[in-house]
Amino acid sequence: MFLTTGDINRAYMIVGIVNATAKRTLTPDEIDDVDNFDDLYEKVKTKLIERTVSRDGDGIVAVHFNPEIVSMGVGPKYMVLHGYGTAISFPKK
Repeated sequence: MFLTTGDINRAYMIVGIVNATAKRTLTPDEIDDVDNFDDLYEKVKTKLIERTVSRDGDGIVAVHFNPEIVSMGVGPKYMVLHGYGTAISFPKK
């Protein structure tokens, strides 16, 4: 299983689009942590892989990530990461 932000130079069949979202609540003492999305990237990548495997895919191409900081008025801030890509499978010989 692989993920790539580009394409690959090999024949493949498109299985479909997969997407996933993860979020983290920022407490007031974590406000300086707004640029630390590393754990969210791992969660989103894991979800993308699980969704591709459930569709019998072999990999994901053209993966994109959209990080956001969402503020809920006077409530907490959330770090949200959305990822999506194209699940593919290789032709069976």
